[in-house]
Amino acid sequence: MKRDLQPCQFGRRASAARLASTAGAALIAAAVSVGSAQGQTVTLAQGVDPESLDPALDTLITSVGVMMNIYDSLVWRDADGNIVPGLAESWEFPEPDRMELTLRQGVTFHNGEPFNADDVVFSYQRLFDEDNPSPLLTSLRGFVDSVEKVDDYTVAVNMPGPRATVVPTLIRVPILPEETFAEIGPDAFGSAPVGTGPFEFVRWDKNQQIVLERNEDYWRGPAAIERFVVRPIPEDFSRFASLRNGEVDIIANVTAERVEEIKGDPGLKIGTVPSVRNMFVGMQTAEPPFDDVRVRRALNHAVDKQALIDVIMGGFGRQNASVCTQTLFGAAEMPLFDYDVDKARTLLSEAGYEDGFEIEMLGPVGRYTKDKELQEAIAGMLSEVGVRVTHVQPEWAEFIRLWVAEEYPMHLIGTGNQVVDCDQHLGYRIHGPRYGRYYQSDEVDALVEEQLREYDTEKRKQILADIQREVREDAPWIFLFDLVDIYGLTARIDWQPRPDEMVWAYDISVSE
Repeated sequence: MKRDLQPCQFGRRASAARLASTAGAALIAAAVSVGSAQGQTVTLAQGVDPESLDPALDTLITSVGVMMNIYDSLVWRDADGNIVPGLAESWEFPEPDRMELTLRQGVTFHNGEPFNADDVVFSYQRLFDEDNPSPLLTSLRGFVDSVEKVDDYTVAVNMPGPRATVVPTLIRVPILPEETFAEIGPDAFGSAPVGTGPFEFVRWDKNQQIVLERNEDYWRGPAAIERFVVRPIPEDFSRFASLRNGEVDIIANVTAERVEEIKGDPGLKIGTVPSVRNMFVGMQTAEPPFDDVRVRRALNHAVDKQALIDVIMGGFGRQNASVCTQTLFGAAEMPLFDYDVDKARTLLSEAGYEDGFEIEMLGPVGRYTKDKELQEAIAGMLSEVGVRVTHVQPEWAEFIRLWVAEEYPMHLIGTGNQVVDCDQHLGYRIHGPRYGRYYQSDEVDALVEEQLREYDTEKRKQILADIQREVREDAPWIFLFDLVDIYGLTARIDWQPRPDEMVWAYDISVSE
């Protein structure tokens, strides 16, 4: 039986018209020369450089965004939000817990190695290596037990049971060439990767730039631009200055105060899109004081979320009291916690904390737009009801270590979602049989498993809505807001940002 699983739609597809003009002199000077013809080069500046270009090792969204220009996955989500064929031309479910995919024939990797089922099996099974488990495995555990070869162009995905989100989950796993990987080894491959994607790896000058060139033999057809360069520029003003000076064409994580300045420059423009990512303050609900739902609800009433959006985020955000960002399939509108300091004080008093309490809050600095300012503003609001916050603000890698270790009772974090389905947010946040943290509810766990087994789209939406209502009532975190992603662009760029935070250069064209 064939299944049509297309969760949600977003954005619009950018023009793929191929233009013949060349890049401006300033941009050419900024890009590395790789051959005699410069052609159309587009340069993206983002906050951080990847740790590796091996998708099994580096799962940070900014790194994944680079890698998805080099690799293909079995299925893909287009710029309109539809799930479309990738290296798999079609798929079906001969059994509820088994998926068979027919692979695309005639595809070659950038080095000429032919693509076939062996590469798919290798790319998945290496993630399950007990000696070197991949961080990407957390996206597959509970969804994929194994991937096996049926013939050279057919593979089977075996699941632990029916899994309604298995199709979009496959988007997360790029396909690597087995023979090349075995020949050069993981370290060399992670520094100079080979894929089947729209752009070929050329060079990587660590902490300076990654240079990719158009794959002229790409099975979808060649991209509109000839070269895609990614530069890590951690500091906000430096990224903005590079855009204004014409050294880069696209900058990510534009802060709200830069928006009007960019709009006022005739050579620049703004691109915005509601994001899949939302922000929240997590609480360890199994430990005092957060084991009392009255305390958790009190903190939700104590934080003025709209003020955070208006003052800190410059209006670029949307209040949301659901565990799921509103751009995701299955997201349901939940009643907001009104800002009410008196109600917050009353609830704290009823819970035995009439004088408040002291608490440590873990949070990153520089990972999210205005993350430090958000933490300070939230702490100031909580102080009005007697909750005295001490900040712990390490760099990102240390933050992740401490967050995973659950060493702090509160934390500020944002959850993204490459699958663009509410279930992935549940997996990140809900404590249960998979990999959620900080919250446990047997009733919610049962509902999570039920929606995973439900292939009927409308029935599944209803179950997801029930989950969101239960979680909202339990208030396991301070619900903040959904982000709006802001990009700065040079006027020559024709590209519509995607909510999944990917800058897929295949969708970019330029005009001179």
